[in-house]
Amino acid sequence: MSTLDQLRNEWSTPCPSLTEVRERYFPHIRSDRRFRELINRGEIPLTLSKLHDSAKAPHVIYLHNLAKYLDRQADPATQTA
Repeated sequence: MSTLDQLRNEWSTPCPSLTEVRERYFPHIRSDRRFRELINRGEIPLTLSKLHDSAKAPHVIYLHNLAKYLDRQADPATQTA
């Protein structure tokens, strides 16, 4: 079973909110603001999206992007010593 398949089984939506992803996979980051900052600076290589163009639309992370990130983290060849 692929990482994406596992995420699809775990989440009831194809695009969980930024808060949900942060709480589940980045519990050491205490705020969405800090999490967004780390993503925008490229320190966490995830892609933020919005479901529509409203300024108040919540940020989401699509499961396929989260799966790619998790797979890269799990691959020891991509990590530096």
